[in-house]
Amino acid sequence: MSIEPSSPAPRPGSARRRLLLAAGIAAALAAIVAAYFAGRAGVGAGAARPDSHVRIAGESAAGAAAAAAAGALPTPIKGAVLPAPGAPLKDHFAQLQARANAGDAGAATRLVRDLDRCARLRSTQWRNAGATEDLTRRSTEGMSAAQLRTYQALLEAMELRQQAQRQDQATCAGVDEAMLASLVPNIAQAARLGDEQARACYLERGPLYDARSLIRHPDGLRAYRGTAAALVEAGLAAGDWRVVDLLQQAYEPGSKSLLAGLLGADPLQHYRYLKLYRLGAEAHRADQLDRQLAAVATGLSPAQLAQGDAWAQNTLDAGFQGRSTDGTPPGWEACDF
Repeated sequence: MSIEPSSPAPRPGSARRRLLLAAGIAAALAAIVAAYFAGRAGVGAGAARPDSHVRIAGESAAGAAAAAAAGALPTPIKGAVLPAPGAPLKDHFAQLQARANAGDAGAATRLVRDLDRCARLRSTQWRNAGATEDLTRRSTEGMSAAQLRTYQALLEAMELRQQAQRQDQATCAGVDEAMLASLVPNIAQAARLGDEQARACYLERGPLYDARSLIRHPDGLRAYRGTAAALVEAGLAAGDWRVVDLLQQAYEPGSKSLLAGLLGADPLQHYRYLKLYRLGAEAHRADQLDRQLAAVATGLSPAQLAQGDAWAQNTLDAGFQGRSTDGTPPGWEACDF
């Protein structure tokens, strides 16, 4: 009967190293799994929304708590019927302002749109006047039939712009500088009352939307600092993809935006919001976002990546719908009222 040769007995040091390696792998896997389920905990009916982890750069925990209390958003109310569209703003400004200050969301939204139109009117008139002069001075002599059709289309478009300008002139007649100077504070109030466009605009530009007014009222930066975190929380609670895009851009390395200056650099935050944005993205944007995620991931540990992935999925499940990229194409304008 043949006997198979027995394997040599393992050396004590080799066995110990294998045990330590196995224990280390098990611990790492346990940490990753724990991070995943910690992120996924509570998903479903009645689940609490995950913490956004948004913190103001350089602010202590006590300062953050105090700022959160001071920046608590008001409860919007539904007010009376608004003035007719196109009504002269000067006739209704005081009433709309009082209603907006009292929490009337509709009045706040209307006031921002009318003020923004009036603030843009002078530059609109200047551009339209130059374009009109250039167009009407063209000679049609020698134009082909196709060129004449194009010229006619340009004339019709110019007439439409002039009609819109005349409507704005009627709305803005008598609006003074003091009224126009209230534009940014009113954008902030509309944002606090839930206007999504105002929220995106204020988070991105804040008091810099009207730099002339900021020179006269530098406390606008303090107001922005006290409100931005609460607006971020409100945007995430509302499933606002624009807020997610603004955040992932603000955390991007080298970002020079006002929001970036407020939040400071944080690679893990950048990964979280970029991952959330990627989860909701259209297919044609996916490759680019995946490359960006891979670049951010190089500076994070496996446990941090697991936490970020779980947080992003949990946040998506807790209230985001639709595609993240639908309303945020490259170069989208946050202040397009």
